Amino acid sequence: MSGAARRGLGLLLTLASLVACTSELAVPTEPLRLLRTDWAVAYLGEPFDGALRPTGGLRPYRFEVIDGELPPGLGLSAGRLVGTPSEVGRFAFTVQVRDGNLSQALQQVELDVRPLPDPIVRVDAPRTELRSTVPLVVRVEDARGWRGARISLTWDAEAFALVAAPAAADARLAVFHEAGDGFLHLEAAALGATRNGAFELGRFSLRPLEPPAQLSLQLTAVSRFSGGDHLSERVEGVPPPPVVAPPPGAPGATEPPGEEPPDEPSPAPAGDPTDGAPDEAGEPRGEPDEEAP
Repeated sequence: MSGAARRGLGLLLTLASLVACTSELAVPTEPLRLLRTDWAVAYLGEPFDGALRPTGGLRPYRFEVIDGELPPGLGLSAGRLVGTPSEVGRFAFTVQVRDGNLSQALQQVELDVRPLPDPIVRVDAPRTELRSTVPLVVRVEDARGWRGARISLTWDAEAFALVAAPAAADARLAVFHEAGDGFLHLEAAALGATRNGAFELGRFSLRPLEPPAQLSLQLTAVSRFSGGDHLSERVEGVPPPPVVAPPPGAPGATEPPGEEPPDEPSPAPAGDPTDGAPDEAGEPRGEPDEEAP
């Protein structure tokens, strides 16, 4: 091969190498931006982990809070907002992301830190007339770090009888019970990790003694969760009839507090010993004599 040919081949190889390098360093066509986060609420005292969502640009990404303040207890690390909030409130801040090309994108973020909601214990009791045995579900709603509960259920013992007491709904729960005429007491606890969200504790059944009958359940529950202890009382099924106070003066009626009935003058007893007795002037007490004609 001649010298000119060798020089031409070397030039072609050099151009090809430059093209390859240029393609590797090419900036992506999609610009750097931050997608909207899918979180907006955190709870006091509950661990939080939320990821920012950059797209486009050239990795690696670098994140920084450039305005506002993060909720106390939270920090920004590798594109994630992590920690345990220690203060309630609504916090607004601006996050900046930079990429390998030194491009940047901004996103304003708002995070609402709320107190932990109180867990709700419920029983799915029907409000219709019951003619046969009815299965009832004890469940928990809005649980956040739920550890357990003491639950008391009472009903009219002359209208319904307990057929089957509840067992634990799954292997992550322990449920113990005490039952009798017109009542069912439960002790429920989470095994291992605490429970969140909505879940079933167990099921029991009641049978109407003289169908048809309507079921009214009085439910009292003390739940233990991350926020402490919470007492709730509610009526499930058919509400009890309202208590009507008797009208004033009726048998069994009571006077309003702070008011006393007026004193009535008592009649003078018959045969008062003062009748006919002389007064200070010497005249006899009593009715005056009629004038003589």
